[in-house]
Amino acid sequence: MKKYLLIILVAVTGLLSSCLKKGLDELPAFKGANITRFDFEYRWNDNGTFRVIRFNTAAPVVNGKTIAVTTTVPAAAGNFTAAVRNGVSAANIVGMCDVSTAASIKPVNGSPALGTPGDYSKPASYEVTAADGVTKNTWTLQLTLIK
Repeated sequence: MKKYLLIILVAVTGLLSSCLKKGLDELPAFKGANITRFDFEYRWNDNGTFRVIRFNTAAPVVNGKTIAVTTTVPAAAGNFTAAVRNGVSAANIVGMCDVSTAASIKPVNGSPALGTPGDYSKPASYEVTAADGVTKNTWTLQLTLIK
């Protein structure tokens, strides 16, 4: 009985699946290649426990293809002790950003990879490629870290 039910289920699945090949609207590929936001955090090992503290980042200031970001390290509290806070510098933080819809981003000129600890004490450059695969912009990030 189970065998027959399985055969019927497979047959019904095959009959009800869609094979629409035409009549679909061609959607335009997005041409935006912008960085719209940057955020930073600090990660540390607290006696075998992975900890993260997110910084307070102000809205970026965009001038041409340069994006200036000011981020503030929070005050010491809880697991984020004064000793841990004193170890925070622009040379060992994690950067993350938002880009235009469906765009991709990669570091250039030896800039730190996003999502991993890196050195943001000097300007970093990122190439953003739009979804159309043609439009590309190279952005320079200038970070001001306030402790």
